[in-house]
Amino acid sequence: APRPEWATTRTPMTGGPIAALPLSTPADVTMAVAAARAAQRGWARTPMEVRSRIMLRFHDLVLERQVEILDFIQLESGKTRAHAFEEIIDVAAVARHYARSAAGYLRAKRHAGAFPLLSRSVESAIPKGVVGVVSPWNFPFTLAITDLIPALMAGNAVVLRPDLQTTLTALKGVDLLGRAGLPEGVLQVVVGEGSTVGQAVVDQVDYVCYTGST
Repeated sequence: APRPEWATTRTPMTGGPIAALPLSTPADVTMAVAAARAAQRGWARTPMEVRSRIMLRFHDLVLERQVEILDFIQLESGKTRAHAFEEIIDVAAVARHYARSAAGYLRAKRHAGAFPLLSRSVESAIPKGVVGVVSPWNFPFTLAITDLIPALMAGNAVVLRPDLQTTLTALKGVDLLGRAGLPEGVLQVVVGEGSTVGQAVVDQVDYVCYTGST
């Protein structure tokens, strides 16, 4: 296989290098989507109680590891400590909210049918399949992680393309989700520019969550 291209990211705090990151290709995105699709089938059958426990463990890990996460956010985005801390609170709160509320959101709902008293309909929530999340640099922890939490709780798999400048912050969140018990394969990460890797994600997934601008 050809050797990957690499990109060096630099901190806006000093201009110094942070990390050398191997860049994904559109072919890598295809493999990530296929792996996510294979893992999604089992994840969709996972009871909501299990999904909720994973998300509550993730909530606890975010708070336990907050100093380390804050360092990543500051190094990659240049934020003040106080502004970086807002992202910690946001991610922890969103994780806990969906852990407690997702079952209610997804519960089947009964409605009157076309012929009142004679018929009724049932509205059922089913997973989309593979959700693509394309997140920006300015809220590197919040927008990479909080957008994928409801997708996961609804039984979807996720392919995440974080902004290249803030990839390490996103990877820290992904690592903690794995430590919390998220099954292997359900969450995939691809690294690269939006025009190539981000576009490949948008083209291949079943549903897209995108934060950005022209």
